[in-house]
Amino acid sequence: MIQKTSNRILKLKLFISLVFLVVIVLIFWQQSQPELVEKYYSTRFYPGVRTGLQFIFNPIPFSFGDLLYILLSLAIFISTFKFLKTFFFQKRLMDGAKIALNMIISLEVLMLIFYLFWGLNYFRQPAAERLKLNGYEYSKEDLYKMTGILIDSANSTRSKINPEQWPQTDPELYLESAKAIKKLHPPYDAAIYPIPKIKNSLIGNLMNYFGTAGYFNPFTGEAQINSGMPIYMKPFVACHETAHSMGYGAEDEANFIGFISASESENPMLRYSAYYLAAQEFMFETGRLDTVVFQTLKSRISKPFMADLKNERAYWEEYKGITRRFSNIFYDNYLKANKQPDGMKTYNSMIILTMTYYKKRGLLTPP
Repeated sequence: MIQKTSNRILKLKLFISLVFLVVIVLIFWQQSQPELVEKYYSTRFYPGVRTGLQFIFNPIPFSFGDLLYILLSLAIFISTFKFLKTFFFQKRLMDGAKIALNMIISLEVLMLIFYLFWGLNYFRQPAAERLKLNGYEYSKEDLYKMTGILIDSANSTRSKINPEQWPQTDPELYLESAKAIKKLHPPYDAAIYPIPKIKNSLIGNLMNYFGTAGYFNPFTGEAQINSGMPIYMKPFVACHETAHSMGYGAEDEANFIGFISASESENPMLRYSAYYLAAQEFMFETGRLDTVVFQTLKSRISKPFMADLKNERAYWEEYKGITRRFSNIFYDNYLKANKQPDGMKTYNSMIILTMTYYKKRGLLTPP
């Protein structure tokens, strides 16, 4: 009798697992339906989800999302240990199968919540299409000109920051970052998406070893920042993670929104943070195309700007190791699985959006 009941439970769990798998497959099928995702999920259902989550988690003074991930990691470790012990060492195959199915079902539930709460935004229409920033093919000369503009802007903004402005507290910078996002004019969607409370991560030291500056938690709607990194990086990262909360799933799109919001702020620290990060993105692309031009543009970087670059590099080098390489491989595959075929290279795809944005404002000559 007990054996029959146990078999029925096992079959029921297997059935539930297969049902969830079918639902997940249907979700991934939405990659071919960006118009439907845009119309029914990203601009209708998702803003309501985001409002509800932020109503719950914004008032919490610490990063609840970090705590959630810590508990989840602990649960995975305990479940894996129990499975290995039961299945391989105690040879209780049926009990081991139940534990394995429980783990699979839990993983499927997490995937369903992830895509329901935020992940479907990966499959919406591209920002270039939504924001009418497509159809422009820039020349190398335009790229070099734009890179020079960003370097000069970073130099100029950095020179105007008084020493006493550097010790701005994190909450002050995050508040300014949220204000910058809210000021985005249509069609950048700032009006329909509530802005999350930006919080310092509880696991910032661990994030250092993974080379992570910040992340958006889709389960709680919080934007987490690595508090240990140099202060001039924080505003841009805060705007970048907030852009994710607004439904900009792709990294290049979040980079672009982070850049234009921070660069158009009245706060000099936000503007410098935007130009500081954008100049590096454009310099990377320039160096890939022409090392001579790269060196010429590099010579235009001011001493304070260069000192900040060296300070940042020294900061990350202190934590560089096998953990960083593992995280890069994992995140690259994660991006490729979510409609970003170039993986981590999409971080440099913000260039076309920025170039088109500047061109439409008359700051670049036609190619």
